[in-house]
Amino acid sequence: MLCSTGAMRGGDEAKEIAVGIVGAGVAGLQQARALKARGISCIVFDLAPRPGGLWRENYVSYGVQVPVQLYEFPDFPYRPRSACADLCTQEYADGAAVQEYIERYVQHFELEPMLSLRTRVLSLQRRADGKAGWTITYSRNGATSTVQVDYAVIATGMYSAPPNVPEYPGASEFVASGGAIIHSSKYTDGALAEGKRVLVVGGAKSAIDITIDSATRGESARSTLVFRHAHWGTPRLLAWFLPFQYVFLSRLGQLLVSLKQGAYPAGGPRWIDTLKALPILGWIVSGVMALAFRLVEELIALQLGHYGEWRPSLPVVRDFYGYGHVLSPQFRQLRARKQFDTVRGEVVRLEKGVAIIKADPVRGCFSPGSYSKLAEEVAIPCELIVCATGFRKTYDYLPKAELAALDVQEDGVYLYRHIFPPAVPDLAFCGAEIATITNIMTHAIHAEYIARVVARELALPTREQMQREVDTVREWKRSWMPKTASRAALVLLHQTHYHDQLLIDLGMPWSRKGNPLAVAFMPYQPSDYDGVIGANAPPTVLVVQ
Repeated sequence: MLCSTGAMRGGDEAKEIAVGIVGAGVAGLQQARALKARGISCIVFDLAPRPGGLWRENYVSYGVQVPVQLYEFPDFPYRPRSACADLCTQEYADGAAVQEYIERYVQHFELEPMLSLRTRVLSLQRRADGKAGWTITYSRNGATSTVQVDYAVIATGMYSAPPNVPEYPGASEFVASGGAIIHSSKYTDGALAEGKRVLVVGGAKSAIDITIDSATRGESARSTLVFRHAHWGTPRLLAWFLPFQYVFLSRLGQLLVSLKQGAYPAGGPRWIDTLKALPILGWIVSGVMALAFRLVEELIALQLGHYGEWRPSLPVVRDFYGYGHVLSPQFRQLRARKQFDTVRGEVVRLEKGVAIIKADPVRGCFSPGSYSKLAEEVAIPCELIVCATGFRKTYDYLPKAELAALDVQEDGVYLYRHIFPPAVPDLAFCGAEIATITNIMTHAIHAEYIARVVARELALPTREQMQREVDTVREWKRSWMPKTASRAALVLLHQTHYHDQLLIDLGMPWSRKGNPLAVAFMPYQPSDYDGVIGANAPPTVLVVQ
């Protein structure tokens, strides 16, 4: 029987249920849905007053960067599905629309009784009674309580950790003179930028979105985007006519990326690496792929204006692993009209009403405006600084022994199948340590996988076998992906092969489409994975080769 939040609020004594889920975003909600389908009791904790995670509240103009048919629950369409709509529709929903859709999902699957909102999880501790599982300590309405669970699932997402705000020298003087410094997640009202000179720090999606918004806040407003490295954007329509998903999410596109960078080591076709290792044929394949992707770079540069200071240093595939984003066409339009300025460099200090930027000596300034040059430094007048500088992951809810066993690295946490820490039993991460292009779809498969492990329908390999895969994946990623704080989580352009392996583990069909041509050339999207959650496949035991 499912545990309602009402049952959890009846006092401070410890209660016991099967699974505790931390996070009520799209991952945690699908995890609750998968557990409910198997009759497994659970409770979902979230500090916010409503479910939805980052979609509940975020910066002005935030929204999905993929068409709606790529960001929907596999078993709950954003709108009625049809082949024509999927082929022709390129609608990009804003954050408010996605939030409303998530709340409809909660209502449809009757998940509200499992939610414990306005609740902060304080810690996870091993159970004192010696049983497997955890004691979760949490606070709500000023009262601290505990609950015993057999299994804990972390579903806090990739972008919900504490905001990362740089500590700039001179920040106190800047603020004292009337300036303000905020994280991008706090740019929730465009009025903050009206009539002001705004400095946006960062080079990825949120920085670009906020630059666009702040640059259109009246004639007296002036925005400057400061970034250390330029990154390749992805056009919504490749070559001005082909929706990007037909390349990025088709098996043909997956094959080309694998031939370029190697097959994903935990699910990709092994013959690709064998082919690339051949003395002559492998050299030919590598050369052809290098030329093909160079042509892709030039096409994207032509479409999006990746020239001058906006020209990325890394090749397109490597850069995508860490910084990939689908670029709004409005950015280039406003940039061409010089409605904002761009400086390639980094903030070195703040002064009264001014940010001092150390500019790239080669490709520093594109549109210097009225800035005064100070050798390699640029002085930019500003009244508001928006730091689109990401988030810092934290695992401080875990005991010291388990935190050490989790083995947090500079580039993230490496997990078996991106779900399970080999050395920490009874703990799983649903969507919290994974980055794919259609992450909501990945979260659904994770949720079903974890539900079957909890239900003991699916046996995990031994700790040693899981660790071997973790080591293999880590070595592969570090051999070519740029070093970022999230490198351990990145799957992105290899996602279809990764999903294939998860479905094979679950004993489910991996091709998901009706005919060979569709399997090869059509993009994989959430609707292809409808029926994964709650599927009654026969019990399976994993065997790792």
